[in-house]
Amino acid sequence: MLKRVAPALSLVAACWIVFLVNALCFHSGLNQFGIIPRHVQGLIGILWSPFLHGSLAHLLANTFPLLLFGCILCLRSRTEFSVVTAGGILLGGLLTWAIARPACHIGASGLVFCYFGYLASLALFRRTIGTFLLSVIVLIGFWGMLRGLVPTSAAISWEGHVAGLVAGIVLAKSAGAAGGRKAA
Repeated sequence: MLKRVAPALSLVAACWIVFLVNALCFHSGLNQFGIIPRHVQGLIGILWSPFLHGSLAHLLANTFPLLLFGCILCLRSRTEFSVVTAGGILLGGLLTWAIARPACHIGASGLVFCYFGYLASLALFRRTIGTFLLSVIVLIGFWGMLRGLVPTSAAISWEGHVAGLVAGIVLAKSAGAAGGRKAA
């Protein structure tokens, strides 16, 4: 079982390692490499932003949902975890870069919202009992996450949350279409 969820554990471990190295060796100086919307130099932040966090509280807030949703995806399929993670980082990051307000956007919450959007909407595109139950459980258990889609604080990238959610839904639709082609 541990081997099956190793990719999710590794992702969370990478976030913690980057946080500790950034805090102890760079005095949080790496945070400048987040997503800077509509600036060419901000594009590199698409790859780095999920691993950069502004504070310990920020990292702690992302750790549990990242681990939980990541493990659920790994238990479904390690390939699915890899595709959703890579797609979420790239598509969610690109959307954040395109739509977000001028700021440096960092943190794994966009990826958390991608996982949430993917798992919550999967039943719309793959109509099986298993995906329906999973989507219902995710929606009921984490309905409160949707508050993160509205502006509540200048320090929170709600745009990154929205971009992650959209990316997750797009990836679920793509997975549903691919699943439908296999069955045909």
